[in-house]
Amino acid sequence: MMRPMPPVAEPDPEADAAEAATALAQAPMSDTSATADVPEEAAAEAVAASPRQRRWPPPALAVRPYRWYWASQWPVFLGTWMQVVALGYYVYTTTGSQTAVGIVGAADGIPAVVLSLFGGVLADRLPRRRILLCTQSVLGLSAALLAVLVATHNAGLGALIAIAVVFGSADALDLPTRQALIADLVSADLVVNAVALGSLAMSVTRIAGPALAGLLIGWVGPAVCFGFLALAYIGPLFVLFTIVPNIAPMARARSTAWGDLTEALRLVRRDKLVRGVIICASALSFFGIAYMPYLPVYAHDKLHAGSQVLGLLYTTGGFGALVGSIFIAFIGGRMEVRRRLLLVGAVIYGCSLFSLASSAQLGFALPALVGISLGFLAMNTSMVTLLQTETDPSMRGRLLGFYSTILAGLQTVGTLMYGFIAHAVPLFTAISVGAIVVGGVGVLTALGPALRTRAAAAP
Repeated sequence: MMRPMPPVAEPDPEADAAEAATALAQAPMSDTSATADVPEEAAAEAVAASPRQRRWPPPALAVRPYRWYWASQWPVFLGTWMQVVALGYYVYTTTGSQTAVGIVGAADGIPAVVLSLFGGVLADRLPRRRILLCTQSVLGLSAALLAVLVATHNAGLGALIAIAVVFGSADALDLPTRQALIADLVSADLVVNAVALGSLAMSVTRIAGPALAGLLIGWVGPAVCFGFLALAYIGPLFVLFTIVPNIAPMARARSTAWGDLTEALRLVRRDKLVRGVIICASALSFFGIAYMPYLPVYAHDKLHAGSQVLGLLYTTGGFGALVGSIFIAFIGGRMEVRRRLLLVGAVIYGCSLFSLASSAQLGFALPALVGISLGFLAMNTSMVTLLQTETDPSMRGRLLGFYSTILAGLQTVGTLMYGFIAHAVPLFTAISVGAIVVGGVGVLTALGPALRTRAAAAP
């Protein structure tokens, strides 16, 4: 029932919404209302009505739930990069097989082919906070088990593959939900800023994580890297449980999970902008990102180096992403800006990956890795924010699920493809051809009519 208004004043819904946003952002940590169910429409209205913030500090950090959740992700990102280095190094040094590296990478990524789609459906049907509490608990426990097995010398290839499947399955459900949660916590005009801040955290930890992993592997072995990641998940779980609001999904017509999925598929087919983003993401994942599990091979076979140089390779790429994320955090979120980000990012990514694959010298590899990370950041930020802001909010989880499926799932298939092609042609020759494909598809997507028309019509 509507509250009666004073006869001398007109109703001001924007003021009421702003007041709600302020209450949400400033609620004390001990307030149990921070985790109460909040309708998604009301949350979106409240956040959208909050006043614009100055560019420094970054305006998305003025939103208390987002600020705490963003801060809690730093140890997880650091541990994730440590695990990437340690797992690739451990598999290759214990098996001596390029194919084994690809198989373990595939075991982590193949669940994303199916489960990210299901994760997107869940993100549109269930409170996203509740999903993340489950998935991140499984991720932390998986990392803990891996640490114990490696430390006790019981981590055979079969055990590594099994843990990678469990970890990849939980991550496949986690990623689209985590991406959709960002647009729940901040208003549409702050989404680019929030995504860039997430990329900033990933970039800084990408610089520190691999370097720290390289040192720890040399000193005490890889098990400590997996143990660190397991402990790192305590932070986000605490924030999710105590601070992030339990926003209820948007009310919509009843349908089955399969019906939700087919509805999203129809949108991908008929919406030229969404279709273009999916095609571009497919090329980036299959031909581009698929090279990453072979960095240990690159360090060993082309640079003739050990774990310290491998850590340096992973770390160096973080500098490009760091510079890029700081820049993107301040450029604004207009449609034309995002289109240009995709265009520039595709050119930089394609040229840099080609340079890396064609070089056998550390002096050329390091700048190329900076360019690869910078190009990827620009392309990924552009495509994710397009799906978050240019589509129906009730479809957001499913579309981000498709995006996650493409990005993670096709990366796995591409990694396997490169591994098998390596028996016929040099591995990094095949990767250099893939770099040309990524750059070409990205440029064509950015210059295509779908993005140009939407950018011209945007304010």
